[in-house]
Amino acid sequence: IRRRQYIAYWREYPDMFVDYLLEMGNPQDFKFFFYQRVFLRIAMRHQYVYAVFPRAYSKSFLSIMTLMIRCILYPKCKLFVTSGGKEQAAGIMKEKVQEICNLIPAFKQEIDWTRGKTLEGKDYAKYVFQNESYFDNIAARESSRGKRRHGGLIEECVGVDGTILNEVLIPLMNIDRECMDGTVQEAETLNKSQIYVTTAGWKNTFPYNKLIQLLIRMVLDPEKAIVMGGTWRIPVLVGLQSKNFVQELK
Repeated sequence: IRRRQYIAYWREYPDMFVDYLLEMGNPQDFKFFFYQRVFLRIAMRHQYVYAVFPRAYSKSFLSIMTLMIRCILYPKCKLFVTSGGKEQAAGIMKEKVQEICNLIPAFKQEIDWTRGKTLEGKDYAKYVFQNESYFDNIAARESSRGKRRHGGLIEECVGVDGTILNEVLIPLMNIDRECMDGTVQEAETLNKSQIYVTTAGWKNTFPYNKLIQLLIRMVLDPEKAIVMGGTWRIPVLVGLQSKNFVQELK
């Protein structure tokens, strides 16, 4: 019973789960900034998330960490990452997973590194966990039809074709996760979960319309959907980006 209580708590407070992993292993020089804790909690608690943030905000780092935490806390789940290009998604995955495993070694122990399980290629990556969960990258193309996943991360969604997203990617998530006891919980937040992450785009485009759609859904059903955003001031404030660099770009 206590183990179930821990898992239920960590599903709502994923940053506390990471803190626990750090305490149980060799403590590393890693601490969350406040806004990162907020991001993680929002991403884990909602079925539909749309996040618009500038570069150096850690949005890809936190999004991939969300998938890894879900894989650990929701056994036998199948998640995916997609982006404008298949190689781009694989590159983001490999870089962020390696960074997370270096900062928090306990994550590395949760992944099954057996030959033929976890795969890291040029345009494909798949990370299989000890509890049979996994996440991989899927191409935003017609060739991805017919695959089945429980949830996904759409990275840099401004570069994803709207027709492919509606007709190929979203239909991938038409099944619910089977729990370890063989039951299916249709209301589980993981099922059909979608995280849209991007830098700012343009009005009158499909990603913008998707943002408005989820914004309306957030008003009607705040327990399921949420939209969040931030400016360059936050990463500059916490030291993740140089203010001089931003001024030079401007």
